Amino acid sequence: MDCCCRARRPELGLALFVRVLRKGLKTNQIVANTFLKCLCCAKRTDEAVNVLLHRMSELGCVPDAFSYNIVLKIFCDNSMSQRGLELLQMMAKEGGGCFPDMVAYNTVIHGLFKEGEIGKACNLFHEMVQQGVVPGVVTYSSIIDALCKARAMDKAELVLRQMVANGAQPNQ
Repeated sequence: MDCCCRARRPELGLALFVRVLRKGLKTNQIVANTFLKCLCCAKRTDEAVNVLLHRMSELGCVPDAFSYNIVLKIFCDNSMSQRGLELLQMMAKEGGGCFPDMVAYNTVIHGLFKEGEIGKACNLFHEMVQQGVVPGVVTYSSIIDALCKARAMDKAELVLRQMVANGAQPNQ
């Protein structure tokens, strides 16, 4: 299934998944996440969200951070960062034992910046810190880059100072 997605033939991966189910084979977290990836690659995001939020238990799995990150990435890669933000906030609120990690926050923050939603991205960064998720170099670099592009040099400098104060070393 994963090879089909990487070969840009997600419909073949989906067909393979149906065959697995029809044969009565058991699925696991890896198979379920690959199924989500195939749905996302096939631009069937609504179905992917439905599987993520409602159907994974039928597959014998519980969504994990990786499951959510697959769907968040497709939203943000396709200029649907607001939907990604809503899913991330729902994940943080309801969680089900799975809370957003640094990758989830980075994905949505980067997507919001890419769409020009600087205020929302900065608010999400602050929410991330309040939730106890420690930002890394990638997080800080994304924010600094976007603020510089928005000509908000004073804010970018503040974020850079915060980055160094928190022990994250700037890279090239």
